[in-house]
Amino acid sequence: MAMSKNLINSLDDAVSEALSGLSYTYPQLEYHVSHRVVLSPDHRDRRNKVALVCGGGSGHEPFAAGFVGSGMLTASIAGSIFAAPPSTHITYALRCIAENNKVGIMVVVPNYTGDCLNFGIAIEKARQTGVMQVEEVIVDDDCSIPENERSVAGKRGLVGMLFVIKIAGALAEKGLPLCEVAEIARRVSQSTATYGIGLSACAVPGQGLMFELAQDEIECGMGVHGEAGYERIKLRTASELVTLMLKRICEALSLSANDSVAVIVNNFGALSQLEQGIVVHEVVNQLQGLGIQPVRVYSGILMTSLNSVGIHVSLLKLTESHGDVLVECLDEETTAPCWPGCAYSISSALTSVPSKDAEKRKMGKIGISLNARDQRLIESCLRDACAAIVEKEAYLNGLDRGCGDGDCGSTLKRFADGILSNLDSLSLSHPAALLAEMADIAEERMGGTSGALYCLFFTTAAKTLTSFAQGEDLRRVWHCAFRSGLNCLEKYGKARAGDRTMIDTMHGACTAYERLLEEAIFPGDFYDKIMAAAWEGCYSTRNMKPKAGRASYIKQAQYLTEVDAGAYAAAIWIAAIVQTITHSDV
Repeated sequence: MAMSKNLINSLDDAVSEALSGLSYTYPQLEYHVSHRVVLSPDHRDRRNKVALVCGGGSGHEPFAAGFVGSGMLTASIAGSIFAAPPSTHITYALRCIAENNKVGIMVVVPNYTGDCLNFGIAIEKARQTGVMQVEEVIVDDDCSIPENERSVAGKRGLVGMLFVIKIAGALAEKGLPLCEVAEIARRVSQSTATYGIGLSACAVPGQGLMFELAQDEIECGMGVHGEAGYERIKLRTASELVTLMLKRICEALSLSANDSVAVIVNNFGALSQLEQGIVVHEVVNQLQGLGIQPVRVYSGILMTSLNSVGIHVSLLKLTESHGDVLVECLDEETTAPCWPGCAYSISSALTSVPSKDAEKRKMGKIGISLNARDQRLIESCLRDACAAIVEKEAYLNGLDRGCGDGDCGSTLKRFADGILSNLDSLSLSHPAALLAEMADIAEERMGGTSGALYCLFFTTAAKTLTSFAQGEDLRRVWHCAFRSGLNCLEKYGKARAGDRTMIDTMHGACTAYERLLEEAIFPGDFYDKIMAAAWEGCYSTRNMKPKAGRASYIKQAQYLTEVDAGAYAAAIWIAAIVQTITHSDV
């Protein structure tokens, strides 16, 4: 089994050093190294305010130390990786707070056996001394396991714990007595349900993955300790998985149309922010589709499972009787550094007016026009060139890996799909307008460097076409458009032939085109020679040292043995156009 790669010094020191790093980042936090306790800056000034304490095993960062601050936790205690903190450390934290607190401490405990035992020992010892008032709130928000299949351990405590901590912290700041803070915290816990899915297991530093998961499988009901979930299913779309999660959560909370909820979307640690945003999008839209209003949405890396890839969705049901109070508590300010809520989490009172779609740039039908036969030919050229690009999507992506970002084929496919979906409305009768429309599609559909390059190419070529009069030789007209577009690419893209880019292909084709025109004799293989020159330019990029584009930053030779992806893509569409022209019977 392959060991995980980790940036650590020593596994024994990992937790202490991580907490030290947190205290360097947020120096107002008070870090007690010997007991792995982090204290809020105001813990000595809470004589008349309830204090909150929570903790658990490490490997879940930023939980719990990242949520220490006024308005949330007064203290956190960290255990070793995936291990509850020892009761002596918890007792130490309680004593630190009790020195300056006379109204009591609420201890939030994740419902795991080790946490319940060790926090329970510390709480009982604190009560025996009679020095402090202590209330315990055990959070068990996991809803992935059906009630009839649960063990005596009950449900696990997951990221829904943050709803409890945030609301109880806000109530404590308002000066409510311990009994009321604890009672409302328990109601919040009972009104919260969380469901998690994992795309990969985690690995404790220096060890392999905690379990094997096939590439096309996911774990439903994963916790945060690397354990397998309730069931294993095939990977589905984000939309389908969110539907599954929300179904279980809505059943657990008896949610129905006209209910309101607060939402937490928690990243296990290694899911990309792009994917997390998609999950948030799905959660909000699907809830609204069910008639359930998500009045607050919080998203982030909040309670992790080391390097696991996965997501938790947690909902807090906001009842009619207490909903407004709970939302008010969620909106209260906190100095806890990792709480994701802020002023922007609250909807603006102003009604936003959706902007109209920008009017597409339309070039008037000026310049030369094409007869019906030529229009059918150019339509066939576009259709075949796009089909060729779509067919080679995966191959182009493969060429783009290592020396690019692996999306050349996908980017060009979006362009091709855009052309094909608009083919019936494109201005096939007037080439200048047609190329301007294609420039718009490239700009809107592709994005990035490729989108800009193709947009420039077609925009400049379109402008050149407007200068020609009806009746001029179309071969020369198209060459001038091609040459002007290529010159513009060289001007703004700064690449030249020999720099290992799409320019190598296009320069080869354009140069051959010019040479054949200069000979003033159009041989039967006129277009075939242009295609051959395009492929020659493409293949010249193999083993060529890149001097422009993203590949120019790559210095490892093993990534530069194949042809350039952009050069190959240009050769594909040039070849498709040539083959369409030479085999045309329109």
